Order: sequence, then structure tokens, then C-alpha cells
Amino acid sequence: MDLTFEKMKKHFTAIIIIICFSNIIFAQNKDFRNNIDVLHYSINLDITNFINREISGNTVVKLSPVKKDITEIQLDLLKMEIDSVFLFNEKVTDYKYDGKYIIIPYKPEVSDGECCTQLNIYYHGHPVQDASWGGFFFSDSTAYNIGVGMAAEPHSFGRVWFPCIDSFTDKATYNYNIKVPEGYKAVCSGVLESETKNEDKTVTFSWSLKQEVPTYLVSVAVAKYDIVEDIYKGIKRDIPISLYVYPEDYENAVYSFQNLKKALASFEKGYGEYVWDRVGYVEVPFTSGAMEHVCNIAYPEYAFDSTLFRETLMAHELSHHWFGNLVTCRTSGDMWLNEGWASFSEALFKEDVYGKEAYKEYVRENHIKVLTQAHIRDNGYRAVYGVPHDYTYGTTVYDKGADVAHTLRDYMGDSLFFNSLTAYMKAFSYRAADTYEFRDFMSKHSGVDLIPFFDTWVFEKGFPHFSINSFNVEKIKTEYKAEVIIAQRLVARDFYGEQNKINLTFVDENLGFHKKRAVMSGPSETLNFFLSSKPVAVLIDAEEQISDATVDNYKIFTKPETYNFPYTDFSIIFSKLKEKAVVQSIVNFIKPEYKNIEGYKLSDVQYWEIRGAATDKYSAEGSFFASMTENNFDEFFDEAVFLYRPNVYTKFEEIDTKSTEINEFEGILTVKNFKFGQYVLAVKK
Repeated sequence: MDLTFEKMKKHFTAIIIIICFSNIIFAQNKDFRNNIDVLHYSINLDITNFINREISGNTVVKLSPVKKDITEIQLDLLKMEIDSVFLFNEKVTDYKYDGKYIIIPYKPEVSDGECCTQLNIYYHGHPVQDASWGGFFFSDSTAYNIGVGMAAEPHSFGRVWFPCIDSFTDKATYNYNIKVPEGYKAVCSGVLESETKNEDKTVTFSWSLKQEVPTYLVSVAVAKYDIVEDIYKGIKRDIPISLYVYPEDYENAVYSFQNLKKALASFEKGYGEYVWDRVGYVEVPFTSGAMEHVCNIAYPEYAFDSTLFRETLMAHELSHHWFGNLVTCRTSGDMWLNEGWASFSEALFKEDVYGKEAYKEYVRENHIKVLTQAHIRDNGYRAVYGVPHDYTYGTTVYDKGADVAHTLRDYMGDSLFFNSLTAYMKAFSYRAADTYEFRDFMSKHSGVDLIPFFDTWVFEKGFPHFSINSFNVEKIKTEYKAEVIIAQRLVARDFYGEQNKINLTFVDENLGFHKKRAVMSGPSETLNFFLSSKPVAVLIDAEEQISDATVDNYKIFTKPETYNFPYTDFSIIFSKLKEKAVVQSIVNFIKPEYKNIEGYKLSDVQYWEIRGAATDKYSAEGSFFASMTENNFDEFFDEAVFLYRPNVYTKFEEIDTKSTEINEFEGILTVKNFKFGQYVLAVKK
């Protein structure tokens, strides 16, 4: 095109006007997803063109305007070619489409009274994938969608394969008619209604989903599948199970899913009945996890491996049929209600299938990841509520969210906790809820004021840290008064939680346990407890029920042995033990409290506290794994020293240790004459 400068100016001005007008058209109605309520989608697609990786067909959208004064209907549809649009049987020619949104003039006089409008949109194209995770995929043998776009805005990603209101809150029913090549099966969310052979050597599979769900939770998968079928006897009815798998993975699926029914029983017991028409998983060649589509969980090929190694993934996606599918988070900032609780459900599955210790181990492993990695992966310490868009599906939401759910369990107690969750599921079924609605419902139903808990654990970044500063015993007549000072310190926050509930375990002279519940607020609180036996030690949160800035566990010893305390970087070797001993190893992810110590630079991020008691004399060594880089030292390991003190009110002093170097920055520090108290890594100035 050859243009003079003046013509170029006029042409450029015209372009600007057109572009600005286009932006006005497509940006003027930012709340368009709230203007209508979609009641039903009928998705009719031809998915036979594997060579060109193209889909074609039409979607009928039955909707009802929410606002009376709307003049247009806007729908999401991403990067498709629109062939035609019909309002009922009337062809619409004045619609607009920019590759993201379809805008269709609304004509109430053509609608079905005041109730419903029906749009029929024909389209075709190459469905896209998200820049990060999710979308619509073709391989040589499989076509399938993954309903979330982790980089997309909004994250709901139904719009890659059908026109819709793509949000967490707009829920509808569905039916699908999917044409596929002969020998293939199309598997969708819901139940199979019919299978029809066509004259052109294709087959049409018709499915329906009668429960209302948002667009990101419906799915289609097309491949040459076999079916593993079973029945789960639920708390109210028999529920069919169908695993659609590649023929070569049939036996692998049977083995890897052997605990599926136990997972269902666990979640029905904890959260209430499974309400969906079937339990379904479908195998797909996705390499980055799974997706909880209703009744049709997209499950990765690599997880059908004839082991139980990934069965927590199976449990995680299944639990979404309560957290997310039945009650959906209202906004992306509430995503911990979906993903944090599904991650917690992995641990609950472990408990119900393998026992309480397995639950504790799973929670502990998750918690150390939260303390050491969440702020790195998510670019800072964050609250589980209100995480920015770029970190919606990050470690904070999933893993710290699970930590918060675990801590809430103890705060409420099992009976109130699970009873309230079951009631919440029932009250908000097929609806969306935000974090405040969840908090207020759980509070009202249980009678437990959860505002202090949510202020401490949900709405604040960082972590509280709880410790015992002092422990004194006084005999008063036939009882013993134990005075305990509990301190609350802060990691990456400046908010002191109120009404914190902390479990204390008093250990008597015979190593008998006496459990008490402490409630404390602010930086420090002195509490008194009366016991019938004389306590000689006190353990804090011995059962690991609070996900604060510590990782800890304890063990009772009855004979000389070596034991490595998981995830605390501490092991003990009892060379002599006449009777019994109890040892609690606590690694604190916060600097120790101390006044300036001349001649030493102490770790500013970590210290150990080893608490416990023995019924008689003992001899023991304690070994500590020490990393100079993790403790923010620039020096090499051979420059490390170890400091010790009995309690927070005494001075740290250097102690003799045996050093075993692993590499120039890491090693083992062994204390030969082990004593209970606090230990910290340091270097000499």
C-alpha cells in the first residue's frame, strides 16, 4: 500500500478511532458475567479431525437475564471462528466478536416470556492451551480439555471449547453430543445417555449432567478407552464407578485405584454424602497433574503405574467433589477453599486408610515445605486468602491452605469440625461461597467464635510462633500448681493472634502424660494448671496440631537406641537408659530470643529446642544437621560453632561438639554429653 504522509495521518487517525471504538464495545461492560444467569448448555461437537486438531459444532445456551435493562448479551469464547449465531430460530447478523467475547443484541420480545433466552452459536477452530497450565489438547490418539487456565484471567477455562459465561459463580446443567471416529469413545461429565453409530463411520456419544456446575468443571475426553467399572455402597445409595483407561493400562488402573472406595468412605464420613451420579476418572496424556472435572476427573497417564505412589493425587481430585465442585470458591482470592481443603483431604485419606501416624507424617512433610519453600515459590510470605492472580495456584494456597485446615481441626475439635463441614456442604450445595461466608457459617453452626482464628491463620501473612518460656511447679496441699509462661512471636508479620488454643502435655515423674488446653493472646501470657501428679517437664503441641513456625515430634524411649526425629534435623543416641525417657525435638524457624553475645554471630532464622524427661540416669549423644546457607551464614561449615542454654532466661554458651563435614557448607554437629535445652548454630566474629 503506497500512502502519502497526509493520507497516512488520516488513515492512522481512522485506525485509532476504530480501535478505540472497538475497545469501547468490548470493554464497556466489565460486569457482563453478572448480567445473565445461564441455565443450561447443550454442547454438540465433532471431534474427529485429529489430523488438523480441530473441533466444530454448535452450543445452545439457555439463559435468563439478571438485569431487566440489558441491551446485549456477552459470552466468552476464545480464539474460535464463528460460523453463525441464532436467537431461537432467528439468525443474528449484527453480533460482534473479537476472539475473546461475543456480543449479541438482546431482544426480549424474542425471548420465552420473562424467563429464558436461547442462543445457538455455530463455530469451529483449533482450541488453545493456556500459557501456563490447562486448555484443550490433542495428541495423536486423545483429545481432551483441562478446565482451568492457571495464567488465564479469569482462571475458569471453559471458553476454549464452548461459548459460555466463564466464571466460578455461574452454574448450569449440561448435555453433550460428541461425534468421534469409530472405535473411539467420548467421555464427558455426568452420565452416558446413548451411543449412536452414524453412517459416516463415526459414533455420537450423548451425555448429561443434571447438577449445576460452573464451566471449568465440565469436560470431554476422546480416545480408544476401556472401562474399569465397579459400585461403591455409599452412605445413602449405590454409586457407579467408571475408570476410562487406555487398554494397556487396565490392570495398572485396577491396582492403583484399589483404595478409591476407602477414599470415598473417608470423605463421606468427613464431609457428607457424595451427591454426583457417578465416580469417574479418565486417562489423558497430560504431564502436569490432574483436573477435578465433575464425574470425569482428567487423570494423567503416568499415574496409572501399578503402584500406590500417587494415590494421594487420586484422593485430592476426588475430594474436590465436595470442596470446589459442590461448593465453589466465589473468587480466585478464595481458592484456598478449593485447593487448600483438597490438599488437607489427602492427609485425611492417609489417616483413614493407614492410621493416625500416617496422617501426622503427611501433615509434617507438608508443613516443612510450607515453612521453607512457600515464600520462595510464591515470591513472599502470603496469607491464604486474597493471594494475587499470579499465585492463585501456588504453594501458599495448596500447602499452607492445608496447614490452616489442619490447625482449624484442632481449634474446633473433631466432632464440631466435621459436623460443621458436613452442614456447610449441605447448606451451600451447588453454590459459591467466599472465605467470610465459610467462616461465619462454621462459627454459627458450631457455636465457636472463629473470628480470632481466621484473623490469625487466614487473613494474615507469615506465621505465629509459640514456645514455652518458663515452667515452674509448686505443691499446694495435695495438688501441684504448674505455672507456664507461653510466648507468641512473629515470623513475617506484625499481628499477634488472640484466643490461640495450644495443647500442653505435662510429664510426671513416671512419664505419665497429663494433657491440658492453654488459651493465650498477645506476646506472652502466664497460665496456671493444677495436676494430681508432680510434673517434671512439659511438651508444647506434642501431637503437632498447630501449624506455627515450628516442626516437631516426640518419642518415648524404653531402651538404648538411635532415633532420627523426622524433619527436625536432630537425632539422639541413647547409649545408656536405665528406665524410660521422653524426648520432643522442636526446630524453630525463627531466631532465638537473646541479648547480645559478644564474640559470636548467631543464626537469625533457626534454633532447636529439645524438651523432655527421663525416669532415671541416662547417657546420650545428640546430632544436629547444620546448613550454613539455610542459616544465612556466608562462612564455611568448618567455621561453625554450637551454642547451648537450658532455657530462654539463661545465656548461650559455646559447647564442645564433634563436627562431621558433608560438604563445605553442610555437616553434622554432635553433642556428646546431651542435655535438654536450646541449641543454635553460630560463628565466631
